[in-house]
Amino acid sequence: MAHILLVEDEVLVATLFQATLEMAGYRVTLANDGLEGLQADAQDPADAVVTDFRMPRMNGGEMLARLRQRRADLPAIIVTGYAGEVDLSAPYTAVVAKPVSPSELTRRLSLLFEDIATTKEF
Repeated sequence: MAHILLVEDEVLVATLFQATLEMAGYRVTLANDGLEGLQADAQDPADAVVTDFRMPRMNGGEMLARLRQRRADLPAIIVTGYAGEVDLSAPYTAVVAKPVSPSELTRRLSLLFEDIATTKEF
């Protein structure tokens, strides 16, 4: 079972995404902002990250940059209404525009894991 670090500052969105990901068979750790995300990952490293971009204290982009200092190939989905601000140059990074349905989020996460599995086979 893959472990997902879910970082979202909007409580209702976080609750919905967490429930959806857990129903899809993922183990989910929830953090409310980038700083909490860093702390959570340090205690229990995730297999992938689903994060909002704009959050208080530390945005999702900065958090991912710090996480990827330790694991450069950490897959991530950035869910945001501000896609123009997101650096898309990192490998294994998908950007999903808000609003996104929970089923679309789960589908995109599955596709990201499939892409990684296919790439690492060669």
